[in-house]
Amino acid sequence: MTTSLTCPECGNKFNIEESQEAKEKQAVALKEQKEEAEKETQRLLAEQKKQLAKDQNSIIETAVKKQVEERQAAVLKIQQENLQKQAQQMLAKKDREGEEALNKKDSQHKLEKDRLAVQVNELQARIKRNQAVELVGEAAEERLKEALSQRFPDDEIRDVPKGKKGADLEQHVILKVSRKNIGMILIERKSTKSFQKNWIPKLKKEVESSGANIGVVVTDVMPASEKDKSYFSESSTISVLRSDVAVDMIEIIRENLINNYHEEVFLEQGQDIELTSNVFAYLTGEGLKHLENFEGKLKERAQLLYEKDADHKKVMKKEWKNLKDQVNAYKKLGEGLRDASNQKVNVLVRAIKIEGPIH
Repeated sequence: MTTSLTCPECGNKFNIEESQEAKEKQAVALKEQKEEAEKETQRLLAEQKKQLAKDQNSIIETAVKKQVEERQAAVLKIQQENLQKQAQQMLAKKDREGEEALNKKDSQHKLEKDRLAVQVNELQARIKRNQAVELVGEAAEERLKEALSQRFPDDEIRDVPKGKKGADLEQHVILKVSRKNIGMILIERKSTKSFQKNWIPKLKKEVESSGANIGVVVTDVMPASEKDKSYFSESSTISVLRSDVAVDMIEIIRENLINNYHEEVFLEQGQDIELTSNVFAYLTGEGLKHLENFEGKLKERAQLLYEKDADHKKVMKKEWKNLKDQVNAYKKLGEGLRDASNQKVNVLVRAIKIEGPIH
């Protein structure tokens, strides 16, 4: 008799014979099936354990990675906050430094402005003082010129141009009949509270450079050593005259010039005949060779002077250019001072009149 048996584990059906042999076969088969089922079960359990371990490792790795990312994000956030804080501190520091620098600059600008204002005020005061002294001197000079013109109507009384080196007046002595100019008296008019020693050497140089015969200083105040005198002679060509007697003393000087001229003319006329014959004999004899040599030297000298004159013109052109640049710099300085003062300081910008070929 055969019966069916279903395995509770795998669901397979087995035919079981009721005989002893069949029972043994069935027992062996059941044992094999059981062992096979156990192996399969172990294999499945091992795979499940392996998968479970793999899943656990993945979960742990993900969790660790997440923790690392969270920690990195937290550190990055802290770093960003620190950087932002540092940036704010740096900006605040720069703002403070900029404000301090601006305050310092404003303070320096104010000090500079005040200093310039003081300098401008001092300059204006000095100019006013100089103008006052100059006006007094010009008035005294005009009165002396008028007095000389009235006393000596035949002479030429000329003003020395302002800005040009020289004294104040030139008196050209003119003979009444021949109208010949026989000499010049150079006059320096001083109207100050004290006598200056440098007037005399300065006038000596001006006499030499101008070709004048005599130089006189007309002063309101005599030097201390000559305070009781109305005049004194410093040298044969320089005299100092007190202003209240100046015209009378200049008349004496003028008469001496005329007398000296007449004496020189008389001596020259007495020597003319002898001189003419001697000169003629010399020029037609030994002197001819000397004249020829002298002519050659004159030509060489003329050539040298032409070359020097060309070099001098180059130098003077450069000097005039430098002067023009300085005049422009002076004007720009005045304009800058006016702009810097915002019209609060009356900056004196005077037009400079330069006599010369400024190109």
